[in-house]
Amino acid sequence: MMRSRRSYIVFTVILVLLAGFFIFPFYWLTIGTTKNVSQLFQKSLLPGRPSHLQDNVSQVFAYQNGVFWNWGLNSFLYAAVGAFLGVFIAALAGYAFRKYNFIGKRLLFVLIIAFAMVPGFATTLPLFMLFRDLNLIDTRFAVLLPSSVNIFAVYMMVTYWNQVEDEVFDAAAIDGANDLTTFWRIGLPNVIPGFITLYLLAFVSIWNNFFLPLVVINSRARMPLILGITTITDPQGFPVYNLTLTASFFTILPLLIMFVSLQRYFKPQIYMR
Repeated sequence: MMRSRRSYIVFTVILVLLAGFFIFPFYWLTIGTTKNVSQLFQKSLLPGRPSHLQDNVSQVFAYQNGVFWNWGLNSFLYAAVGAFLGVFIAALAGYAFRKYNFIGKRLLFVLIIAFAMVPGFATTLPLFMLFRDLNLIDTRFAVLLPSSVNIFAVYMMVTYWNQVEDEVFDAAAIDGANDLTTFWRIGLPNVIPGFITLYLLAFVSIWNNFFLPLVVINSRARMPLILGITTITDPQGFPVYNLTLTASFFTILPLLIMFVSLQRYFKPQIYMR
């Protein structure tokens, strides 16, 4: 009994330390919004002044005639549209893998798994060369088009569709439903938790994608938040750290809101058929 209680205490202490380790950066970012530049370099873990918070927020949203709002709209465009297209196309592919048997099906699935393991930054240079030849550099399509291709989502959607029983498709066939009706009104509602889970993951991935916009976007007007906030400088071109921290805080707020609002749909468990 004593050994069990001791193990429980040790396990609890480890979890508390890990929680503190992961929460501390967010805490430091939060208190950083209440400090000016000089206070940031004092290495204090205490909050600053509310007046500094008000000044930082007003300066961030007024920076270069409100370009922060433009960055935010770009991020929502890239993340919301790109994530939806990527997951929707993946859902169509998963439906095809679940419903039909065709030549090379297993080989194609193995290739999908292989391509899903390729890191995204490895394809950035080929994408840059392709978009350069297509005159798409410094356009929003240079970010949207790669975001709409989500190989990992295809693999995950195949496994989610494999959870749908054969009786569902048999019943749809008996009722005379075509492929579009079967997919949209019968099959998709059964995999909607997986769809929303993958949409959330894709949204976060695109929202935090720094390297691709850095390579293919040149003008500030088309930058997403994650890239735009790194360009916040004073008139002499020096970084303004308190404004960058405040902008970073507002950059992660939409992600927190999405996780809180969609967490009831989050369903990470996967079953293979």
